[in-house]
Amino acid sequence: MRLLFVSHCFPLRDAPMSKIGGMQRVGIDLLQQLEAHPDVEVETVILRSERQNEILGFPPFLVRAFTTARSMMIRGEVDAILFSAMPSAMLTWLLAGTSKKTRVPLAAISHGHDVIAATGVYQWLVARVLARTDAMLPVSRATGQQCVERGLPQDRLFVTPNGIDPDRFGDSFPGLFSSREDRRKVLADVFPDLAGKIGSDDLLLCSVGRQVKRKGHEWFIRHVMPQLKSNVHLVLGGKGPQSEAIAQATADTGLNARVHLLGLVAEEKLAGLYSGGDLFVMPNIPVDGDMEGFGVVMLEAGLCGMPSIASRIEGIQDVITDGINGHCTDALNANGFADIINLYAETPGSLDRMSETARSHTIEKFSWPAVCAQIVATLKTAIRRKRQTGN
Repeated sequence: MRLLFVSHCFPLRDAPMSKIGGMQRVGIDLLQQLEAHPDVEVETVILRSERQNEILGFPPFLVRAFTTARSMMIRGEVDAILFSAMPSAMLTWLLAGTSKKTRVPLAAISHGHDVIAATGVYQWLVARVLARTDAMLPVSRATGQQCVERGLPQDRLFVTPNGIDPDRFGDSFPGLFSSREDRRKVLADVFPDLAGKIGSDDLLLCSVGRQVKRKGHEWFIRHVMPQLKSNVHLVLGGKGPQSEAIAQATADTGLNARVHLLGLVAEEKLAGLYSGGDLFVMPNIPVDGDMEGFGVVMLEAGLCGMPSIASRIEGIQDVITDGINGHCTDALNANGFADIINLYAETPGSLDRMSETARSHTIEKFSWPAVCAQIVATLKTAIRRKRQTGN
């Protein structure tokens, strides 16, 4: 299968932290898997940029992607085109006629927010993309439902989870540890500023991600942390529009000694953070015009043996299997979060088994080779359909 992969999501080669998040990580990892797949030959059109400068490079990127895709389709040099996210998939509106003539299917991955972004013109375009796309691969059932509600035909819906490379962290993954003392040693080695602040008798919650409102970090600090036992700490990595509000919530609740704000965490330090803590928290809250399509960070945490405590909301529900790789509770249910976390604070050894099952479950269900095989099978189905019907 000859595939053209189109993505606007990649960071600069020499500055990988210039634009990184779940959607960006998925694009990078998926391309690597597709390039290694024995049945796929990949050509690419990719926009590499810093997050703040992405808008400047987007229009010329669209022109380049459109002309490349159209010429390859006309010359018979490609069997299918895959867009890594909805913004670049806007080109399906312009390529639909060529796709019908050449019988080359157009497929796209949708992540959640890229489907529901509230701008009127954008939603007008989304509806037209969904009507013309031959195969839509939403990363969760919740994202898929949003696509269907906006006009995607049910027979073109192929829910496909995000994946993770079992060797994602390579040599930086220190391994699984049964004792909190060993975990804290790892944490102190990677983050010397935390040395001595969090002990082996403490329960350490971790969270990493772009700090936007839907992630619920400010809400968690204000409404859950005050209910937790005094030996429960939170380490929070990331930056974003909510960073100042998160810092203010920490000060307002008087929890500076138990809430530790790391700012951006370098890629090479992530495994140490996940391996040095006890529970990952994903306390998302509902926000109009935004959603959590999946939650790749929970896969990263699970790969390092860290179970997640998360809101039962949107795409998160497709990641957590209760009691295996974590627990879900209702969004905005402060008592529900506090009860689960306090139970683990009281019984230190109760996390040991789930640490092992979190890792094994993540590898078995979400490893990239299996997910990539599912994507390739979907693309082959789209190719077969298009050649048979032309629609």
